[in-house]
Amino acid sequence: MLNRRNILAMLGALALARPALAQGLPGRTIRLVVPFAPGGNSDIVARKIAERLGAHLGTGVVVENKSGGGGTVGTEEVTRATPDGTTLLFHTAAVAIEASLRRGLSYDVRRDLVPVTQIAETPFAFMVNPGLPVTTIPELIAYAKANPGRLNYGSSGTGSSVHLSLEYFRVKTGIEMTHVPYRGAAPSLVALASNEVQLVLDTLSTSKPLAETGRARGIGVASAERSPIWPELPTVNESVPGYSVSIWHGIFAPRGTPPATVAALNQALRTVMGAGDMQDWSRQLGFRIVTSEPEAFSGFFQRQIALWADVVAKSGVTVD
Repeated sequence: MLNRRNILAMLGALALARPALAQGLPGRTIRLVVPFAPGGNSDIVARKIAERLGAHLGTGVVVENKSGGGGTVGTEEVTRATPDGTTLLFHTAAVAIEASLRRGLSYDVRRDLVPVTQIAETPFAFMVNPGLPVTTIPELIAYAKANPGRLNYGSSGTGSSVHLSLEYFRVKTGIEMTHVPYRGAAPSLVALASNEVQLVLDTLSTSKPLAETGRARGIGVASAERSPIWPELPTVNESVPGYSVSIWHGIFAPRGTPPATVAALNQALRTVMGAGDMQDWSRQLGFRIVTSEPEAFSGFFQRQIALWADVVAKSGVTVD
């Protein structure tokens, strides 16, 4: 028979099992700010995380889309938020690029954001128009050198991850190409199929189906290792040593967020992302879950900032 002491012990055990009551967590609704419009890949991933994190913590986690300025509008809002763990930023590699690319910002991502954890990375595929007489990365480089300036490449916009990634490739290989920006990835793929541009970078989850229709040809994957999604596609760094880029996602908190809160959020996010069904879900969408301790993510973030600062300086890309 349960007496008062046993009931209190059971209630205490249940309380300990609720992660939302753990040391450092806010225990109130968390805003997860996405600095892009609804419906894109970042928004889809963020909403899945919000759903699972809310269930894990036993509190509400809501996604707020604050698009504009290439992601700077949403980022600025988070840097101005109260640093208590109730406002977080879900961003991509673009947040490391903007540190050197965009002038006159009211914030500095190196100073005003606290890395919580990396979340995932999505590899890029080098895709060419099927009429271009190249089937490999070395052939692409040789063609560009033999036809300087005649190779057009498309991107989802000036200053985007795709734009800077192809500028990085151009700088490392010494080739000449002409950049043609579009309003998003989808229009650039249409331009590739119509031969308006001859080269784009796109995520494997969308580029492989396009290649299977014959409207484009995959010649290399930009990640450090070959992808299980498209294992026969060689990596670019097999031909261009040191070249490795991807779309990565991570979560940041405002400067001044208590270390205990950052640590508790990190642990909760790593638990959620490590679940088997989340791993399966990520594979279906074509990305790989990559979580890390705050210190490791901070180091990665600083290296990314340094990489893109070097690319911006050598390529001369500007957006202002």
